Amino acid sequence: MINKVMDNVQFKLVGLLLGLLIIGSCKTNNQKLSESSMDNNAKIEFSDSLGNKISKEDLAKSTGTFNYEILGIDDVPEAAVLLHRQARQYGQEGDYEKAIEALNHAHEQAPDWPYPVYDLAYTYLLKDDYENAIKYYRLTDSLAPRGFYTSKTALHTLEKELKGEFVPGLYRMFLSLEWMDDPKEKLEMTKILVSKFPTFAPGWKEYSNLLEGEERNKAIDKGLELDSDAQTKGTFLINKALMMNQDGNQEEAVNILTSLIFDPNTTFGNIEMAKFVLNDIVEN
Repeated sequence: MINKVMDNVQFKLVGLLLGLLIIGSCKTNNQKLSESSMDNNAKIEFSDSLGNKISKEDLAKSTGTFNYEILGIDDVPEAAVLLHRQARQYGQEGDYEKAIEALNHAHEQAPDWPYPVYDLAYTYLLKDDYENAIKYYRLTDSLAPRGFYTSKTALHTLEKELKGEFVPGLYRMFLSLEWMDDPKEKLEMTKILVSKFPTFAPGWKEYSNLLEGEERNKAIDKGLELDSDAQTKGTFLINKALMMNQDGNQEEAVNILTSLIFDPNTTFGNIEMAKFVLNDIVEN
């Protein structure tokens, strides 16, 4: 995901959100993300593509793609961490069966830790085993009810596929867009996606991120009209607030972000990003 270098901090933040809110291969640290820990004690740390830690102050002055780590309040057993790390290596090598075995063992060692379960769901998705993918995305959602990376989007889309509201395989097709490096090709493919599946809100989220100005605003507004998961809706609202602030409507932008932060349905990731953006808007 590549964004242009822009002159003012609000537009830098728009570009930053492309990296923070869409990436599906984020790093994470040891964590036990109960709802209470996410609300009160969890925090996010940011790093660049080389793994260097970046402060929120430096982040506001930067452009490009960034990773984030969700840090919980409780340590995960080292055995579970090692098993999870091993499973991810197996997955990168394409050995999904060994990855699944290691992830299951990691889950046994740390049954309240969402990450192995989340990766189990994704691994089954890669195997085209949608039944187990949905099963483990549901378990992820129960372990992290305020969201865990893209779990809300994945579950919402896959359940719609199961009901026949979306064509089977739509979510996996959507994920393939993340790995496109050519901006023009990505824009063209995303435009085709929203044309073929106009009620698929995550597609409009991705499409809006590739647009500028009024066209971006229109795509965001279109996405907000659709039935979407909490993570996708929150991303739309954050980006809407950024665009409003850029247009001089600071009060409306602040109201959107404040409402999002205090909405009990907002995901943990969106709350943290909304706080960060709100703070930057108020300070500037």
